Amino acid sequence: MPQWVLRCAWVLVVLLVGLCGGTRAQTGVVIDIEKDSDKDLPSLVVPALLGESGDPGLRQQIRGVLQQDMKYTGLFRIAESTNYPEVPQTVEQLQYAGWITLGVVAVIPGRLSMGGDGQLSLQLALHDILEQRMRINNSFNGPTVRHREMAHRFSDLVYRDLTGEAGPFDTEVLCAGPGKAKGSKDIILMDYDGYGARTLIADGGLNLAPALSPNGTFLAYTSYRSGNPNLYIKNLLTGAEERITSGAGLAMAGSWAPDGRALALSHTIDGNSEIFVYDTRSKQMKRITNDWGIDVSPSFAPDAKRLAFVSDRSGSPQLYVTDLQGSAPVRLTYEGRYNTAPSWSPRGDAIAFVGRADEDRSLGVYTIRPDGNDQVRLGGGSNPDAPIWAPNGHFVMYTSTQGGSRQRYMMRGTGQANHLLPTSGPSCLASQWVARTAR
Repeated sequence: MPQWVLRCAWVLVVLLVGLCGGTRAQTGVVIDIEKDSDKDLPSLVVPALLGESGDPGLRQQIRGVLQQDMKYTGLFRIAESTNYPEVPQTVEQLQYAGWITLGVVAVIPGRLSMGGDGQLSLQLALHDILEQRMRINNSFNGPTVRHREMAHRFSDLVYRDLTGEAGPFDTEVLCAGPGKAKGSKDIILMDYDGYGARTLIADGGLNLAPALSPNGTFLAYTSYRSGNPNLYIKNLLTGAEERITSGAGLAMAGSWAPDGRALALSHTIDGNSEIFVYDTRSKQMKRITNDWGIDVSPSFAPDAKRLAFVSDRSGSPQLYVTDLQGSAPVRLTYEGRYNTAPSWSPRGDAIAFVGRADEDRSLGVYTIRPDGNDQVRLGGGSNPDAPIWAPNGHFVMYTSTQGGSRQRYMMRGTGQANHLLPTSGPSCLASQWVARTAR
């Protein structure tokens, strides 16, 4: 599948640059994905959706979702309708010559039809203007309330067609947010952009640090319902729940192994926090660390054989990596005296974390290779919290107070295309970015 890349002028070349840097030899127009300036990005257009029936506002909402998703890729500039060469009359056909004159490389037309039972039919297409052909033509049918999900699903189809990688848009974010009772926290799951929020745990108590298993079935979280901060695992399909720690020591989930069998966690025993791995089949808890320092925030590697975690055993919080066999942990970070909240990329090539710079003592979002090389500051604004990776491993989400209040941001794993996400969702710290699963 050819991809589009911008250079100083539009040229046809035998080159395809994937988002991860891979190449495939096919004819196409090349887009420099390292560009970080909107003025250098190729133009993509999402015209007003066609359709005589239904709510015009709904058509505009769907169009807005598509424009938002394409903007957040960091690969396109969304061209507005001030000088469109045509108003598309069909989804399947466009007058390509006029769009080429404007320098537009892609157009996404659509049609929305409404049924009498609250159902909608949404047709969306992707037109390659330079190759003068339709690359994608898909229809979605379902209840009106799922219109945003349909748009996100199409955005992912476009992203995969252009990059060969899974998209980040038909995804969800798991977080702990304010509950109705004073001082309470609920566990919430919502679309990546904050819409469609639904509550998973709302018992009027303090619930924190949720972690969802890869298949979306098991939810681990910390609850104070018994008076102590213990760790629970709930089956979201059956409602069955088990408590896997006891006592007064703080227990918090870190991450699930990719196969969903094991859960990495931290647990305070005898006044000291250590890293453990809980096997959900054998119901056995295995201790991974045993040190005088505080060990917290374990994050599984994609191979499920290693963990990144934070320890102050060297005198300040730093990132370490260890295996599950009891080998001595290896320190990763040496720059800065405060490095915390590691999150291992699903692609395995980087670990994102929050660090404090020695020069100005400002906090930022960083990445580092699992071997300790190539520590890079991506950004993060003011006072960022723990970064999380998109399921495809190409985007990072975090919250920051850079706008005055704590809000969610999304950027590419290179630090480029940093965007403030919509503020429609609950105000909560995002602890995990997950693929949407049927539940």
